[in-house]
Amino acid sequence: MGYSSAAEARQAREALGKALEALQQDEDVPQEVLGIIQNVAKSVGALFEAEYASTEPDGKTCVKNALGTLSQTLALLQDVKSEHAGAQTATESIADVISILFPLTNKPSGRPGPRSRRPASQRPASQRPASQRSASQRPASQRSPASAPPASAPPSQRPPASAPPSQRSPASVAPASRPPASAPPSQRPLSPSGRPSIRPLSGAPAPIPTSMLPPPAPIPVGERQPVEANLGATTQSNFYVGFSGEIAHGGVFLATYEAFPKDTSVKMLVTLPGGFDFECDGYVRFVRDPMDFMSESEPGMGIQFEGLSAEARDLVLRFIRRRPPIFYDV
Repeated sequence: MGYSSAAEARQAREALGKALEALQQDEDVPQEVLGIIQNVAKSVGALFEAEYASTEPDGKTCVKNALGTLSQTLALLQDVKSEHAGAQTATESIADVISILFPLTNKPSGRPGPRSRRPASQRPASQRPASQRSASQRPASQRSPASAPPASAPPSQRPPASAPPSQRSPASVAPASRPPASAPPSQRPLSPSGRPSIRPLSGAPAPIPTSMLPPPAPIPVGERQPVEANLGATTQSNFYVGFSGEIAHGGVFLATYEAFPKDTSVKMLVTLPGGFDFECDGYVRFVRDPMDFMSESEPGMGIQFEGLSAEARDLVLRFIRRRPPIFYDV
């Protein structure tokens, strides 16, 4: 049977080749970039397994593994401090691949069932039996001689030939297909240029397009709700990032069956392995309903960071170097 999205996995795997080529073009590759190269190679391997997966669940698992590693790689690329000419190209290629893979993780695993058979009277004319079609709906070979114009008829009695497209009236020309006014988040362009921005070689942060930024935080009503998020190597809770790759624009997915409503303002304590922790403000950006039995994701809530401090950001980066974050589409 195979994996239904094997073609997309192959497309993503081939696109990652550009990232590898860009990162390896310099003879003296910085140590921090070597780790990124290993992540990209790991993602290539996962996509290769997805491409040749024998079942739908196996293929989707491989795609999720590749997406997690690439989310980690995109975040680490934002923190590259050494001058490396291929960092920008690699970031663009990885962002393109993520935009291909992310919709696959939300794609239903089950295959659609058989279509219901409609009565002949409700089918299109081309699918009805010949006996139930009108003379004008039948093929020319099945029409009666009276319905077809005689070949010997003078030109004045023959029906006019179809005019070329350039001479047709505007009303007879079908309008060109237009893109929908609002597309799903996974189909929206990443930015006006279609690419994310990373730190330039000078080290100063580059402006990030508005389309990649999280929505404005809601104004707190009353006191913030206290929340504690314990993150470890195997916990269901984890950090998440978006297309920008900047961890400060991400947050924490807290696995829980007692989630707050969306936009609830919270005061969060994040504890990490080794006795490290930090506090920060945040708000509930998304909720995964525990009663949604069609979802393959863990129930819980995504808490968006508000004003992450430099010290807290360093702790988050140290953590995601060991464990890939979750990807959440902005």
